[in-house]
Amino acid sequence: MNIETFSYRYSQEILEHECCKEALHEIIEICSNCPLPVYKGKSKSQPRLDVVQQIINTYFSLAFEERKWGSEPLVTPDEFEDSLRGDFRKSFKKQGSNDNNDSFTLQIEVEMGNIASSYRNYFKFQLSYAHNMADIAILILPCDKLSKRIDSGVASFEKTKREIPSADLSITVPTLVIGLSDEDVTEINIRDYNTNIEVVKGQKKPYKDKHIELVKKIMKL
Repeated sequence: MNIETFSYRYSQEILEHECCKEALHEIIEICSNCPLPVYKGKSKSQPRLDVVQQIINTYFSLAFEERKWGSEPLVTPDEFEDSLRGDFRKSFKKQGSNDNNDSFTLQIEVEMGNIASSYRNYFKFQLSYAHNMADIAILILPCDKLSKRIDSGVASFEKTKREIPSADLSITVPTLVIGLSDEDVTEINIRDYNTNIEVVKGQKKPYKDKHIELVKKIMKL
């Protein structure tokens, strides 16, 4: 995928610093390698919907797992009765520092679903930041054109870019917003690999393993 970025509260500037740039490079590389999985006819009522959200989500799960990111981390301390979980978290040692404890922690949410989920993401970021469980937040989501190929009402980079600055009194965590763009990106025709929509989506337990195998095969292209 092509990517666009929006830096809120100097998140990108911090990550571009010499001591943090390795972390930024890792995230950008994962996002850039995200495939564009297309399954024509996935929705009979809405022909324009042809990009498979579930494959993108599984790609990110596998890609971050491969890079040793923690999956579904708690965003509140253990003693909290009502716990929430994020998508991914990882701590990086600051480059050039001789102190092994001199590190910073990134928390990531991948949002390919309904726009209402974005507001929950902001809340989870803020909770982690308030409890010193994350230093910088990363939100990955589709650009507007791509979002309209996934489903109706999907969160988009452009809308998020407009919204976050207006909430500067409530969102205090430095946040890097990464938009995935399908502009001039080569599509992967999923029908060439599997025509079973249940496997392609992988939402039902009997098809989960085959779905993961499918995504791994796509990742090796």
